[in-house]
Amino acid sequence: MLNITLKFIGTSDTAGLPVYGCDCAACSMYRKSGRRNGPSCAYIEFEDNVIFIDSGSDTFLQIREEKQFLAQFLTHFHADHAYGLLRLRHMAVNAPCYHPKDDKGFADLLIRGHGFEFIENTPFESVRVANLEFTPIPLLHTRPTHGYLIKTPNKTIAYLTDCSGIGEQSLDFLRKTDLDAVFVDASYDVEYSEGKHLNFNQANKLIELIDAHEGFLIHQSHYSLSYILNHKISLKYPYISENFIYDI
Repeated sequence: MLNITLKFIGTSDTAGLPVYGCDCAACSMYRKSGRRNGPSCAYIEFEDNVIFIDSGSDTFLQIREEKQFLAQFLTHFHADHAYGLLRLRHMAVNAPCYHPKDDKGFADLLIRGHGFEFIENTPFESVRVANLEFTPIPLLHTRPTHGYLIKTPNKTIAYLTDCSGIGEQSLDFLRKTDLDAVFVDASYDVEYSEGKHLNFNQANKLIELIDAHEGFLIHQSHYSLSYILNHKISLKYPYISENFIYDI
């Protein structure tokens, strides 16, 4: 069996943890432990290869020179998921960057891609990179956003960050797939029910609807974590922390 891992660089929202000047329960806990959690992004690593899903500010630091950068999959062009590309595009190698159709893009990325070839996704149309398959899944957000169904020789997972929900076509597609795991945006606490993201109760329900074997929450904010800490809530599906590794 090929050893393939999904490694999360960050699992937080755009503010990160801890938030400067904030003394809420979540920020205090992170500050006391010396931990830092940046915006949600991850990379897949196998053999001598890496494939990135989104790019935060410190994404570049995760690439070791001995690894071959195969591709970048972008969920959307909000800054916290795309600003790492501003530096990555100056790599002395060429790589494709797959992304949703969005005429606004981010900064001048689509005009000056440098080392990146920007390729628009076609929803539900798979792309193969090495022996992995990526299928873009439309999500409901304030910018055109795609999650990704990722198939490896070992497992099938869904990465669904930054969404306030998913449409019927996307839900039906996921429900027809035998998913080993799903990673779902749960940025808000339960006092927020509508907006750009899901709260953790809404995310729990979505995981149950999708019916994956395992469910995990990502894109955590200091609001959601503080609410959980202050109310001593035991979650059915866990938030994962920075540097979380999942075998796929």
